[in-house]
Amino acid sequence: MELKKRLILLFLVVAVTPLALLGAFSYYKSAEAILDQVCRSILENLSQVNHSINYFVKDIEQLSMYIYSNEDIQQVLSKPGDRSLAEKHSDRKQINAILESFLGFKNWEISIYLLGENGDRYFTGELLPNSYRDYNVHWGLFRKADLANGNVVWDTHYAMKKMDDFGVVLSSGRMLKNIETNQPLGFLVIDIMEPALADKYNKAQLYPGGEVFLLDRNGYVVSSLPSKHQVGTKLDQPYIDQVLEGKKGFFRIPPGERGGSSAMVTFDTSEMTGFKLVNVVPVSALTKEGSSIRNLTLIIIAICILFAFWLAYFLSNNVTRPLRKLRFLMRLVEEGNMNVTFAAGSNDEIGQLGRSFNKMLAHIKQLINEVYEKQLKLREAELKAIQAQFNPHFLYNALDSINWMARIHKVHDISKTVVSLGELLRFSIRKDHEIIEVREDIQQIKNYLVIQNMRYRDKFDVRIEIEPEIEGCYTLKLLLQPIVENAITHGLEMKEDKGSLVITGKKNGGRLRFTVEDDGVGMSADLVQAMRENRYRSSASDKTGIGLSNVRRRLELYFSGNYEMELDSRPGQGTRVRIEFPILTEREGRYVHDPDSG
Repeated sequence: MELKKRLILLFLVVAVTPLALLGAFSYYKSAEAILDQVCRSILENLSQVNHSINYFVKDIEQLSMYIYSNEDIQQVLSKPGDRSLAEKHSDRKQINAILESFLGFKNWEISIYLLGENGDRYFTGELLPNSYRDYNVHWGLFRKADLANGNVVWDTHYAMKKMDDFGVVLSSGRMLKNIETNQPLGFLVIDIMEPALADKYNKAQLYPGGEVFLLDRNGYVVSSLPSKHQVGTKLDQPYIDQVLEGKKGFFRIPPGERGGSSAMVTFDTSEMTGFKLVNVVPVSALTKEGSSIRNLTLIIIAICILFAFWLAYFLSNNVTRPLRKLRFLMRLVEEGNMNVTFAAGSNDEIGQLGRSFNKMLAHIKQLINEVYEKQLKLREAELKAIQAQFNPHFLYNALDSINWMARIHKVHDISKTVVSLGELLRFSIRKDHEIIEVREDIQQIKNYLVIQNMRYRDKFDVRIEIEPEIEGCYTLKLLLQPIVENAITHGLEMKEDKGSLVITGKKNGGRLRFTVEDDGVGMSADLVQAMRENRYRSSASDKTGIGLSNVRRRLELYFSGNYEMELDSRPGQGTRVRIEFPILTEREGRYVHDPDSG
């Protein structure tokens, strides 16, 4: 991707990301604030509806008190049950008229029942329920009224789930007593129909998809909107326990607890009756008013994105224009045109880069001229070198002449030494391979030892033990020669009596192991440690060979740590150097690990 496009993308990300986050955060906070405000408004509305229900309950209690204290009712219920039918008929007309007069004050959907202990039954409805005809003083509402000793009690009607007729949902009752003698006269029961209660809380705010429930202290549905199917049953919702435990408030329920959407549950408890008014509203209905804020936020974000895109394009174009110019000049240089210059008109990083380009181009021109001149001089030197080249065959022929002269004069030691020297010379200047067979490297060590034996005579004995099976394997050229040279020069040469040198080579699993051991003067522990850590630097001017450090460096270059090199030495006891590395095999000019070696 081009730098210009990357800068545009970067500017957009930098500009739009915080803007989008800020917009989302603002919308979230505003939606939460709106939701909280709406829920508080619903809660206030529920409190007002509860006050209305409380007034209704007070009216029912007031009505029961009027009936309780009515003298005519007191007299009729105090009469014996075996009076004449004519008197009973007259009493019925009188009591019914009184009850109808009480109901005429307000349009209530209620039914009043007077159940005398003398057997009289008076009621405003069309029928007298069997449970009231032969009531049980130890059951339900009658038991509560008997225990209340004349005070008003309330009872809800629990039932299985109904379909159409929800009938009586709440009853108020009290025991009737003779005001003068305080003797029980019977019971007063006022049944309240479900529509009468629903009419009291239909002012509660009902949002689309919402529900309103009037619950008793135990969580049973006394009345509900809009559906009536749960009236008379206990509210079967996960949040019912939280509602019953609290007094008033609101909380949020997750989507899984109410169909497929999240909802807010707002509830308020009547201090008089203990009934709870519950309003359940989907969050989507409550936050619908926040859609205008969301739309405005999206419009602002869209406008800012367009502005950010224009600004990003403008800035990236200005930033990359000199870079595109510099890239064009570089392409001209790639094509061979070196006579270009970048016009750096600023002191920023791009201007500094342009001036550096100009300096680099001038330096390249200078180097090209210098290389051209050097090549001319090099050709002249090569011509002179060819003319003055010394032919190595002359040296081989000279050594061969010395060899034949020594043989003619029967000086076999000189002849043998000259032959070994010639082989070493020929082997040293070879440039064909850096990796050779083990037998070839051992042969050169033998040639080297022949020359050293001529120098030291009987100073030391040499024993070479190489397993035949590794002679065809490969090793680094002149790998052991520096170690043998150090063993002779620094170990055996300084020993007073005769010494010995042992060179061994064998196969160790998939690796080659070479050991060079002498019984010379040895080395101190500090010197051995320094050489192991590659810290030793010899100051002797007559040191020969490549040295142990060069051997270790060559092994590191070829085997990258997959080798071992151990040095053990004690003063007066000798030195032992052990080298171990993977078996090598030559294949198509490359050197790889031997697959047959594991």
